[in-house]
Order: sequence, then structure tokens, then C-alpha cells
Amino acid sequence: MKKHLPLLGIILFIMGLLWAGVFIQQDREQQLEAQAMYEKERHLTVYSDLPAAANRDLATAFYEETGLRVRMVTLTEDALQRSLQHPAPEQQPDAVIASEGTLRTGRLQGAFLPYLSDMTDTVAPERKDDAGAWTGLWYNPLVFVVNRDYYGMGGSNINTWGDLLTDSTMVISFPDLAATDIAGDFLCEYVEQHGTERSALYFRSLQERIGSYTKTMTPIMHRVAGGEAQVGVVDAVTAEQYRFDGAPVYVIFPQDGTSAWLTGATVTRWCSDEDLAGTFIDWLLSDKAAAVLRKNRLYFHYANSTLPARQDSKQQNLVIFKGTKHYNDSERKSMQDWWLRAVRFGREG
Repeated sequence: MKKHLPLLGIILFIMGLLWAGVFIQQDREQQLEAQAMYEKERHLTVYSDLPAAANRDLATAFYEETGLRVRMVTLTEDALQRSLQHPAPEQQPDAVIASEGTLRTGRLQGAFLPYLSDMTDTVAPERKDDAGAWTGLWYNPLVFVVNRDYYGMGGSNINTWGDLLTDSTMVISFPDLAATDIAGDFLCEYVEQHGTERSALYFRSLQERIGSYTKTMTPIMHRVAGGEAQVGVVDAVTAEQYRFDGAPVYVIFPQDGTSAWLTGATVTRWCSDEDLAGTFIDWLLSDKAAAVLRKNRLYFHYANSTLPARQDSKQQNLVIFKGTKHYNDSERKSMQDWWLRAVRFGREG
């Protein structure tokens, strides 16, 4: 019997190894299954003021590329701001896509967590928060659109805001600067660049050539494309939508600068998965997200400096006003009231 003990020991040792191997394999399979279940259940809730279709397509494209889920909640800018102050307990946002004004307000309210990465480093300092509380993604500047026939009769010489005053016969279609935030933002930044007196003189002179003010951008494109006006001032997204549809216009970037409406993203203090939120923000800065926006006819300029920069019909680059101040809703409203009194209705000297 004793002579068989070594053999028995070897057999038991081998069986122990096999049993341990099976146990380890089962444990690994359970870990992988648990990880797969976790990844399947892992998701973000994102508040966004982008159009619903764009939000849906961004979430779908992100899932197809990463296997990670994002539930997009589409809100108006006002509703999003209110929701950041009092988020519903069952639907607290992990991340937010919103305008710069909303992001600045949320930061002051302590609603956001800082997020920094190699991707956010591609964004210029003036298009993100200094401490990383939010990062700019895309921006939409005001640009000139010139009727194709007029372009060949001298309209090609228009390059600056001052050039809008050179032809006394020119009819200009112009946004009501008191009607929208994007127009009011331009007004504030123009006045910051040129001062109140010079700005008032400029806008009064321009008003003599303005056939009509409009509260939205679409009528401006209709009037310029149809020849009712020779030149218009619109946001770049609207201009590119019509140009790609074949509208007979040229798009010109003001070479003495213009304003731009910035959209950015942030991680909130309610975030349940900061790693996933950071992954999503990095992806929003990628060319894959840019392709989704183009599919939805949102022809933004990109804050990511590694993506191709858009040029105008003359192959000119965009020039942004070198502003030093951001205007909140109250300050913008005050400037718009001044424009109504001093320019639109001429009740001030």
C-alpha cells in the first residue's frame, strides 16, 4: 500500500490542479458575465438643447462605436436652465450639452464637475472654462450672404461690416437685434469692439439700407436668394443649409470679426459614472460626432482645432471678435433695449 502512496499523491495533486483550473475558469466567466451585464446596464442621462433628431442620432452613433448607452433628454434652453436648478430626482443629468450662457450659469451654481483630457486640450482656451468646468464643442457665427447676381456686380468686394455701407443702392436683410439671443450676442460684442457712440452711428447708417428686420434667420435667406435683398446677415448654419440646397448665394466671413454662438458640454455634480461621461464628451469632440451633425444639417464650426476649419466662398478663414467679456441674459437684454431706443426707433440722441 505504501508503495502506491506517491502515485496517489500525484493523482490527487493533478485532480486538485484540474479542479482549481475549472474553478478559476468559472470565476473568470462569471466576472466577464458580470462585466458584460454592467456595461449593458451602464448608461448616461444627458440633457441637451440640440434638436431631438440630432440628439437621437448622436446617442445611436455613440452606442454603435462604443457599445455604451446614452439617454438624451431634449429640452429648450430655458427648460434646461430650470432643470439644472431643480433636476427631477428620477432623471438627474450625468452630463449636459448646452449654450455657453447656460454652461456659465450652471458653473456659478456649482452644478458641474471639472473634466480635462487630451481631447479637451484640442479646444482653444477662449472656448472653454479655465478650470475645466465645461468645454466648447461647436460654434455658429454670424456671416454675410450675398445674392449671386449682385456678387458679380460688386458684391464680391464685401469683406467687412463697414463694406455694408459702401453701396447706397444696396438693400440689406438684417436680423432684429432685440429678437434672439444670437443676434443680441452679436450686438453686445460689436459694441464692445467699437464703443457705444461709434456703434450707434454705424447701426443708424446701416438701418437706412435695411429693407426689413426679421425675428428669425430663414426669411433673410429667402429675400437674398430671391433677389429682394442683395445682402443678408445670418447665422452660418442657416446659410450653409440653404447653400447646400442650391440657393444662389455666396457666404462671406466678415474679415474684421464676428460673434459666434458656442455650444459645449460638461459633467454634472449628479453624475453616476464620471468615466463614461468623460468618454462621451471626448467622443462629441471627434469627427464621428461631427459627421452626425452634418447628417442633421447642423453645419457648425468645430472647437476641436484638429478638425478641418470651414472656409467661406472666397476660401477665407473665420475671424472671431476678440472680446474680453461674456454677457449674461440681463446684460444682453439691457443692450438690446438700448438698440431699440437709440437705433431702431431713434428715441435717443
